[in-house]
Amino acid sequence: MLRDRRTLIAMIGIPLILYPALFVFGSQAAIMQQDKLDEAKSRIAVGGVDSELVKGWLAKDRKLLVLSPINPDDALLKGALDAYVMLPDDFAQLVDDGKTARVTVRYDASDTTSQEASRRVADTLNDSFDALLRERLARAGLSEEYARPIEVERHNVAPPEKTTGAMLGLLMPLIMIVMVGVGAFYPAIDLTAGEKERGTFETLLSTPTQSMEILAGKFLTVFSIAVITGLTNLGSMLTTLAFQFSQLQDDNIPFSIRIPLGSFLLIFVSILPLAFLISAVMMSVAVLARSFREGQSLLTPVLILIVFPAAIATIPGTRLTTATQLMPIANFSLLFKDLMIAQASAESVAVVLVSTTVYAAIALIIAARMFQREDVVLSVDAGLPITLRRSMIPPRAVPTPGMSLLVLSVCLLLLFYAGTYIQSNYGLAGVAMTQWLLFLAPTLFMLWYARVSLREALAIKAPAATAFAAALLIGLGWSVWSQQLSVWQDWIWPFPAALAEEMTKLLQFDDAPLIILLLVLAVSPAICEEFLFRGALLSGLRNAMPTWALILFVAVAFGASHLVIQRMTVTAVSGIVLTYMVWRSGSIFTGMIGHVLVNSIAVLIQTQQLPAAAQAIANTALGDGAGFPAYVLAISALLCAIGIGLIEFGSRKKEGGSR
Repeated sequence: MLRDRRTLIAMIGIPLILYPALFVFGSQAAIMQQDKLDEAKSRIAVGGVDSELVKGWLAKDRKLLVLSPINPDDALLKGALDAYVMLPDDFAQLVDDGKTARVTVRYDASDTTSQEASRRVADTLNDSFDALLRERLARAGLSEEYARPIEVERHNVAPPEKTTGAMLGLLMPLIMIVMVGVGAFYPAIDLTAGEKERGTFETLLSTPTQSMEILAGKFLTVFSIAVITGLTNLGSMLTTLAFQFSQLQDDNIPFSIRIPLGSFLLIFVSILPLAFLISAVMMSVAVLARSFREGQSLLTPVLILIVFPAAIATIPGTRLTTATQLMPIANFSLLFKDLMIAQASAESVAVVLVSTTVYAAIALIIAARMFQREDVVLSVDAGLPITLRRSMIPPRAVPTPGMSLLVLSVCLLLLFYAGTYIQSNYGLAGVAMTQWLLFLAPTLFMLWYARVSLREALAIKAPAATAFAAALLIGLGWSVWSQQLSVWQDWIWPFPAALAEEMTKLLQFDDAPLIILLLVLAVSPAICEEFLFRGALLSGLRNAMPTWALILFVAVAFGASHLVIQRMTVTAVSGIVLTYMVWRSGSIFTGMIGHVLVNSIAVLIQTQQLPAAAQAIANTALGDGAGFPAYVLAISALLCAIGIGLIEFGSRKKEGGSR
């Protein structure tokens, strides 16, 4: 791997050259620019009948240069003036009468020099204000304390080490996670897709070496480079910052890096399971690619997904809690921050290390399963078509994994960039447009363009009688359990009041007829989302990963598409149920039936349209947050169990018949 220039740049070049260059030259350039700004004179103008009086006050600051442009506002906009002080016509009279004269300082907020000029003007006028106040108090025979009944002083009790640690704890974990990801990025591609492209994978598999031994060797290589990259970056950043802060001590800046030895060792130890997890995830995805270029396309979104939870941890106020300790990647970032200020508890360290290790083990098991499948390891048809001419694309029954992920990515991007805007501005019509134009239309077009059989890829076939009955039973039973899960989630992780208010405003469709609400909020999602998630995505990934991982991945993607973290968990669990139904029955219509039942009952509850007795139970369960009675949950669970039994019976009967 040392011959790979990309790896060397990520592992050595960036930490050893880029960080010192960025910090040293960047900070020096910033200091030089700040000195230049401090020394430059601010060009100001004063308007008003009593301008000469105020000019005299402002002349006390030697860095203020008073000009007299013909049109001060125009000069300010054109950059010929930095600030413009506007006085009321009776300014002097108000001051003499002991009243308040309101002075306006106009400046350009987009211009740093203009901002500095406004600050200087305000500071100088405040000095004059203090002098006038003292003069008035003296004439009235009052002390200065009379005008200041309360004086507030803010005193920072945090030592410089803690202040520095808190500041670096926001930035360094993010950089660390990115660099560990970059460190694993290229080796993972080269050792999987790169070997496929060079045709050496087949040679390697033909040797007496076991596939698991090959995986172990490749994984340890990726893991080692990721760890070295992470540690090199950590050492380089700390060394560079320590040097930089030592240069700033003369300026009395309260920065200091003194990480306790125990915290430093824990940071070192925590990098190991993090690198283990990231390396295993990278290997699992990279093995799906058939060329280095395709591997880059597949792993780039993975790298972004890894960075996202790390970025969440930088939100002010985010701390290690019972919930965040279990969030992959984010827990490492928060633990890193706590270790930098020496506030990490032994319990949180243990939970983060153990949970990350468990996630890493799961990711490695998935990678191992991938390497044991010849259709994946030796795949020559797992990616995107190499031509954009539709006539040159060979027809196929189902999309490749790369195609299905591309369809999902395009739909989610459209939802993120256009869906929120459309729903905010067009209400109920916007919800319908989101489903049909941003989910269904791109899915059908991309599958058609890739010459994929829509019937096969979307599982468009009538369900068996047992599967149809199962979909009805599971849909009815799960409609209660999905609501109950929401209640339980609110107990543990309440929906933020501000977000709930926004969602209520967004979904206020009181004037719409019930039939329209059902069509838009129940039927449309059941058609459009099922074709995307249980159709294109499920069929494309069916042969690329184990069944349990396939169902879980599709469900998580389904939950993530709802763009609200608090809704994601319950929606993902519902996605597991719907994905199982389609996967086991082989018909997209079972998912649609279950989906439309779950959404319809939610709409009926929200609009108070259920029969009186059922509505009273739902109102108590959801409105008061008490949850459904045990007998309701038991009946619902029984419906689900009967449905699962029916769908399993029908599927096994079909499998037996086919044999």
